Amino acid sequence: MPDLNGMMLFAAVVRAKGFSQAARDIGQPKSTISRKVAQLEEDLGVRLLQRDTRNLSLTQVGAMFFQHCESISAEVEAAKATIENTHSDVSGSLRIAIPVSFSQEVIGHLCSSFMRMYPNIELDIQFTDNDVGLVGEGYDIAIKYGPLQSSDLVARLLFERQPVLVASPGYIKKHGTPATPQELAQHNGILLGTRLSAPIWPLGKGNRKMMATFKRKVRVNSANMVKRFAMDDYGIAMLSNTSCKQEIAAGTLLPILQEWPIEPFKVYGVYSSRRQLATNISAFLDFFSKRYGSQESLHSLMS
Repeated sequence: MPDLNGMMLFAAVVRAKGFSQAARDIGQPKSTISRKVAQLEEDLGVRLLQRDTRNLSLTQVGAMFFQHCESISAEVEAAKATIENTHSDVSGSLRIAIPVSFSQEVIGHLCSSFMRMYPNIELDIQFTDNDVGLVGEGYDIAIKYGPLQSSDLVARLLFERQPVLVASPGYIKKHGTPATPQELAQHNGILLGTRLSAPIWPLGKGNRKMMATFKRKVRVNSANMVKRFAMDDYGIAMLSNTSCKQEIAAGTLLPILQEWPIEPFKVYGVYSSRRQLATNISAFLDFFSKRYGSQESLHSLMS
């Protein structure tokens, strides 16, 4: 039988995308974690992780095994929740609106894990970029990018992501590297957005902030496709650092204009103040906030 502690440490390494960060996250020496994961691989007789000096990636069997580790972790958390919340049964239906740019695979894994933890929950997930009316259209939760307009709705910050501008070596070889934000106007860009989105990127922070324009080569509402077009030399793209960390480490995407850092974008869970005390809403937002990063890590390690 695999060592449960080793399984949890392996899962922590995957979520953190590396042994060093996992050691910082859980407060154990990196050497201990590495030894435990290596022992786990030896006990199982398979390689779970591919390691080299710069990158860490999951093997195919490692990705499947990670899902089981996550399920076990969810069961442990569910057992704890049963003890801690014996008087609050999380049940009922939740209708949730999520932006189209979110990875459907990541959201699918996350919602599946949520329903395993709370089997009395029914989910209705709709991917949409429309400005949905929570009450009028029957939504309980809307996941939204900030900043948000003031309203009578309750907005809970779920997480932040740091955007970076990237381009492929092939694009830079052909078109050169922009030295200033103003030079982006002469470059092709891959726009993540809808028909209402303008070819504009906000660069800089504080007083040193400006809106940079670019020539839109492609507009698409999928972050994965934005990355694909950028890697295929079609233009410069703005992506979250988590979504392109592996490509930057491998040199297949190169960061540009790093002297113009971009304000982190914020993701909120929005719900009606009428349902502020609903336990199913609170449980989902807690779960989403804690688990989205680990599912995103798994997806990027497998891509």
